[in-house]
Amino acid sequence: MSLLDLQTALGRMIMGSSGDGACRGLALSPEEATELATIATSRGFRYMEEVQRSWCKGRSAKAARLSLSVLDKDERRRLLDAWVNAGGGRSSFFASETDAFLNFIAERLPDPSHELTICRMEQGLIRAKGGLDGFDARRRLLTDLADWTVCRGHSASVVVFHAEPSVLLSALGKRPLPPLSPRAVAVVFAPGLDRLSRIATAAEVNVWERLREPATIDALLQGGHPREMIETMFLEGFIDQSA
Repeated sequence: MSLLDLQTALGRMIMGSSGDGACRGLALSPEEATELATIATSRGFRYMEEVQRSWCKGRSAKAARLSLSVLDKDERRRLLDAWVNAGGGRSSFFASETDAFLNFIAERLPDPSHELTICRMEQGLIRAKGGLDGFDARRRLLTDLADWTVCRGHSASVVVFHAEPSVLLSALGKRPLPPLSPRAVAVVFAPGLDRLSRIATAAEVNVWERLREPATIDALLQGGHPREMIETMFLEGFIDQSA
């Protein structure tokens, strides 16, 4: 057995693969495969698995700290266990894994709920921060905007709050959270905004909904959306040029 094959098999075993799965495609003899299976049942290897699992859970909990903080302890534990059991917490690409974990959480929360709002808000802030690099160069592109096809901002999100945002945010860390309000408030998160967020107008939300599929600027104008508003949305990163 080569050192590389041994390392690959051990890595797969730590990641949760069975003996057959860990050895698939590797140049291992039957005796070597049997030896690896014995290692997998040893106390030392089980300890190493628990250490790695604990590290994955801790890393994931840190990534989604705000979203998990508004859930009760049992729900937090259940979500973290389910995420790690599915292979989460191991990727070296922290930003993309955080986004995926927040999606994982959001898909398992009631809609509507304040917990879902907080989860999407945390995700929106992370995405907006990730889009900050090189953002200041946008203004010089406005002269070309009229000929573009545009889409939703690559680093933007619209999150619906079911209470006044300031009321909900001031209640974080307290129980219970305020009751759901029949009046929804849309908040946009984008890299070109002060503090990365602001209240979105109904007209802007209409453009966001329209851009479930990319559209030309001309189509937006013909739909009654003002050019000045479209330009502002572009400068904020609320919308982007479509690839």
